[in-house]
Amino acid sequence: MTVPTPTSSAFYVQFPQGRAPGAQAVLDLLKQATDAARILTVAHQPQDDDDWLELLSSGLTFDLCGLSGGVAAPQVAVRYGVAADTDLDHSAWLRLAPGAHLSGGRSQLPVVRVMAGVVLALLDLPDALGVAWGPARTVMSIEHFRRIIPGWLKGGAFPALGLTALSRDAAGCVVSEGLSFFTGLELRIEPLLAKQPGLAGKIAVRLIHSLVEGWTVNEPIEVEGPEGEILGVFPEENGKILRVCPAR
Repeated sequence: MTVPTPTSSAFYVQFPQGRAPGAQAVLDLLKQATDAARILTVAHQPQDDDDWLELLSSGLTFDLCGLSGGVAAPQVAVRYGVAADTDLDHSAWLRLAPGAHLSGGRSQLPVVRVMAGVVLALLDLPDALGVAWGPARTVMSIEHFRRIIPGWLKGGAFPALGLTALSRDAAGCVVSEGLSFFTGLELRIEPLLAKQPGLAGKIAVRLIHSLVEGWTVNEPIEVEGPEGEILGVFPEENGKILRVCPAR
């Protein structure tokens, strides 16, 4: 038997401390919730290990771990809809990660889309509180996750404020985290734009969506921003950073 191992390309579902659901709760959910049953099935339930289940969705398998009491809390740097005083370390967490056969495609968008759909179904488990996404070190309230994910799964905008994170660095730039998981690069929005948080956020969300959808920048270019402003976009650090600043 191959026991799942931790991976950063994982979603985490939060529950109150000491109240992580067991395998039977997942099985009961699939019997009682027709929506969840349409999304996923249990592909394998180990007889000698009550900590994890192998779930099947859209032909892909995922490991759901922590069913015997929870896994270690994920690292979190940015919160969306979760109060700053919420104690994440003293919560119980389930971890959903790609199965071993997906080891070469963990960052592929189709895989993450299917995982996100599975998480939506798991949020119907009793006492679910929130969702964390490993590559961006984000945590989201159930309400936030349910607001940003369904539209994306139907072909809408990439949920940048959740599957990536935006924060401010020591130089005053707005920087992304987790975008490199999908594209191999991160954004850095220069301080002059970063002084307008609403505008900087709009610029970042628009660029993140384009980059995740396959847009590439191999040399400095100018693009139009969300409010008609002209932006300079510069690949730096061997293409690992896209610097964004006013072009004029």
